[in-house]
Amino acid sequence: MAKSKKDNEPAPPVDDNARFETTRENQLKAGKWFTRSRELADKRQYDYAIEYYVNGLEFWPDAVEDALKALHGCAVARRHAGGGKPGFKDTLKRSMNDKNAMQAFLNAVWLFGHDSENNGFIEGMVRNACRLRADDAAMWAGGVYLKALEGTPKASAKQFQAFVGHIEELGDRAAARDESEFALSAYQMGIDTLALSRRRFPKDETIDNRIRDLSTKLTILKGKYQKAESFRDSLSDEEEQKDLHDLERTVQDTDRVEELITKAQEDYEQNPDDHRTLTNLVELLCRRESTEDETRAIGFLVEAYKRTKAYRWKQRAEDIRIKQLNRKSRVLAKEGDPQAIKTHAASRLKFELGVFRERVDQYPTDLRVKFEYGVRLFKAGKYDDAIPLFQGARSDPKNRAACGLYLGRCFFRKDYFDQAIPTLTETIEGYDDAEGDVGKMLHYWLGRCEEASGDVESARKTYGKILQMDYNYKDVRARLDGLPEEG
Repeated sequence: MAKSKKDNEPAPPVDDNARFETTRENQLKAGKWFTRSRELADKRQYDYAIEYYVNGLEFWPDAVEDALKALHGCAVARRHAGGGKPGFKDTLKRSMNDKNAMQAFLNAVWLFGHDSENNGFIEGMVRNACRLRADDAAMWAGGVYLKALEGTPKASAKQFQAFVGHIEELGDRAAARDESEFALSAYQMGIDTLALSRRRFPKDETIDNRIRDLSTKLTILKGKYQKAESFRDSLSDEEEQKDLHDLERTVQDTDRVEELITKAQEDYEQNPDDHRTLTNLVELLCRRESTEDETRAIGFLVEAYKRTKAYRWKQRAEDIRIKQLNRKSRVLAKEGDPQAIKTHAASRLKFELGVFRERVDQYPTDLRVKFEYGVRLFKAGKYDDAIPLFQGARSDPKNRAACGLYLGRCFFRKDYFDQAIPTLTETIEGYDDAEGDVGKMLHYWLGRCEEASGDVESARKTYGKILQMDYNYKDVRARLDGLPEEG
């Protein structure tokens, strides 16, 4: 990979909002690298092709059509051909935190080329393209990252916050340059990301404020620049400005919400290929947690999926359906009818098994999807199918302890105590919240395994530790009292 020397790093632009400038001469130099890259990719020499794309991007980092999209395709083909992922030494050698913005961007692209499903590498491209002011590259990478976040149910709130910050920065710079279309796209991407974040983190009260602030920027920009012809029409009209503001408010009266839904549906029907029109319509239909409205939203999403084959629409429809099933579970629990609860739980589990089985096929490297599928298989008593999923998913730090717990419980259900006990013990040793819910549960099932295997002394010690943490935890006292006397 060509290395950008620090003394060759482009000087910061005089204008803080200026784009990265690429001369015609450098575009021609980059073009030669890109031509050779395509030839290598056609020969399935993907590693070399990626190297050549990266070398060319050093001359022209904003080459989205000529390089970045093609490199992405090359990365996918490489993965399907069995290409390996970057190792720890690769990430050290190609640091995405290099002080040289160009080098950090090229490093991120190289890593992405060798593992295009790694969210960290995609975020690195976004962040460093922003640093470099290669705004076209940053927006393209932003679209890739948003799609990745949509497919990563356990993405953290910090990931969403940082990404929105980058995208808002792109929008602000473009607005200052009077690049209205670019700025509108950036702000809308930020709002779409925040809307997704709000669904994932409904208790985070700061998200609505971020949506309001970004929507205000979008409103002002639309009112200033756009002409009334499409969904991106001018909002200089006071009524339309109020529509956009109300669109992002959490609470409106029923009549106002109905009015917004009607307008959103009209926008969608006029612009069905603009994903934002459907996103806005679905958000509004789901806002009141009305089963009737949500079912309408599911209908629009399923229709869009059939028309476009874009899996994210099917996934969103299924997420809404799961939310409905969860809500019904809570209602039935309050009503207290055991048979109704049992019947609904079986129906819900059957649905979710189908959903996550398909998601594992769609996202075979997404460890969190594997974990969720494993949980459903465990609930269904399919321990042999669940075990390999938990074994694969525990390399994800966020679910490592939970995977260890479920693995131990799977082994317990199969009477594989020699496997369950070391699995649970190792998980406990690597877990730093012994007195939390997961920590206590790990100890509980370790005690159960020790008891079932006949290791009374160890079971007594483990149950005793739990009582020191929580004297009333589950049936621990009864189990401890029921252990046979030593000797």
